[in-house]
Amino acid sequence: MKIDENIKHNGIENKVPLSLDDTLSFVCNKINETKAKQILEIGTAIGYSAITIAENTTCMHIDTLEIDEDRYIIAEKNVKAHKLNKKITLNLIDAMDYLKSTNKTYDFIYLDGPKGQYINYLPYLVKILNKGGTLVADNLYFHGMVTGKIPISKGCRAMIKGLKNYIAAITSHPALTTQILDIGDGLGCSIKK
Repeated sequence: MKIDENIKHNGIENKVPLSLDDTLSFVCNKINETKAKQILEIGTAIGYSAITIAENTTCMHIDTLEIDEDRYIIAEKNVKAHKLNKKITLNLIDAMDYLKSTNKTYDFIYLDGPKGQYINYLPYLVKILNKGGTLVADNLYFHGMVTGKIPISKGCRAMIKGLKNYIAAITSHPALTTQILDIGDGLGCSIKK
């Protein structure tokens, strides 16, 4: 898998949350395997995952959403440096605002934004996901706090509760077939029936 080590290094150095290599490898393989063309990513950060997906898959287009303006500006520079402006559309917007207002539909959604919001996004994600489409949610274990391997940090209780609710919702959702995978920090892979 082709990755940009400079973006990765800068992200790690500046404590920007980046997708893990095995997570991105799974996402890219799944996009290619399902021949997904229209991709939505929630959580651009500095563009690392969107660029990796664009360079390692046969997808046609990626819409990616970021609410943090500083990260958005860095992502814009990184996307331009890779000459991927036509393949990646960056959106400086709150994900919920986008999900409530978009008329677009997607073959593949990569959910890697605010973890406590996953459960709130779910009805909208299911609506805009094409039949047979894939929804991959990252960080479902959240460093072992969700699975109980490590104690829940005081400031993380609401988020962990939200992630547990999301897992319960996707594994019982009538429109989804879901697997929880021990890849990276825990992935939920849901296919729309």
